[in-house]
Amino acid sequence: MAATATLASKAVTVTPGGEAVSEVRVRNSGTVVDQFTLEVLGDASAWAIVEPAVIPLFPGAEAVARIRFKPPKSSSVPARAVPFAVRVKSREDARASLVEEGVVEVGPFNDTSAELIPRTAKGRSRAHARVALDNRGNVRISARLTAADPDRKLNFTITPPALSSEPGTASFASVRMAPRQRFLTGPPKTNPYKVLVHQDGLPTITVDGTMQQEGLIPPWLLPALIGLAALALLLVLLWFVWLKPSIQSAATAALAPQASALQSQVNTLKAQTPATSTGGGGGATGANPFGGNAYAARLSGGGNLTIPADGGLSVTDLVFENPNGYSGDLTLSRFNAEKKQEQVLLTLKLDNFRDLDFHFITPLTFQKNDRMDLSCVQPDKSSCDASVYYSGYFKNPPQ
Repeated sequence: MAATATLASKAVTVTPGGEAVSEVRVRNSGTVVDQFTLEVLGDASAWAIVEPAVIPLFPGAEAVARIRFKPPKSSSVPARAVPFAVRVKSREDARASLVEEGVVEVGPFNDTSAELIPRTAKGRSRAHARVALDNRGNVRISARLTAADPDRKLNFTITPPALSSEPGTASFASVRMAPRQRFLTGPPKTNPYKVLVHQDGLPTITVDGTMQQEGLIPPWLLPALIGLAALALLLVLLWFVWLKPSIQSAATAALAPQASALQSQVNTLKAQTPATSTGGGGGATGANPFGGNAYAARLSGGGNLTIPADGGLSVTDLVFENPNGYSGDLTLSRFNAEKKQEQVLLTLKLDNFRDLDFHFITPLTFQKNDRMDLSCVQPDKSSCDASVYYSGYFKNPPQ
């Protein structure tokens, strides 16, 4: 290609947000009129402009084009030496071109900000906040962090105590505040403080924050306790005024048939048991018709007691026990050895009691060779350990 191109300066310095200018001289050394197109190559092409971009020249003529470098003030343009090139292309000889190379030195700039998140931290014995250090410049920054409050009411712990941030990034540190004095109740107290960001060779950045100190006892706790106490009092009143009488009435109504049946059985026993009986012991009468000695024992469900051939038993008290809360029927019966027949004395519903006692003015009597039986049958036909404790007088009890 019959042309020459020369850069006036191969090294240019520019500050982001500013402008720097270089010139390129183009000469048509050919014999025909030609038109030359100029363009910037490399990373700098994004923020470089050639004026004019097209130059028409007669043979032997020359012209100067200006190259304007205008990098934006952004962290995306780092501070460094950026190589560039200017390419000159001929319209007459499209396959050929000239390239002139140079370097543009992008200068540094700082744009640093800091922010507290949250600006108002709340707590009773401590509070937490974060410092965000935002580097919008085009060079790496390092900073040291300190904190202070004007009234010296707070203790501070900053982790980490120093930060570094690359261009276009943010770094974070944790700030923990602890009040030197605490209080139990009352309105919140406001403690202002400052976080200082110290940068080498640059002004210190100050960020204002506030710790809102609250009482150790939450304000809602006392009303909640009063409400709970009022609710408990209301429940107690409901129990004694309405629930307890209702339950007692329902229980009385439910147990009335059972009590009536038990009373009927007791009356039947009294009618069937004579007031005076004769037996061993010289014709004793009353509670001790057999002339025996005072005696007491327990008979478990499924068990029985046979009266010896030379003995006799009169029962004046019965205490039925159902400690495990079984359900079903508990039956006390007497086998009459003379008549060879079984007589049911009492049948109780286990669901209705844990302990149930009877006292007989006219005792239940068991003659010689009679047998006392206690049976316990649950709904699933399994046995249980309900028992009866009987007491009275026993002549010649089994050993």
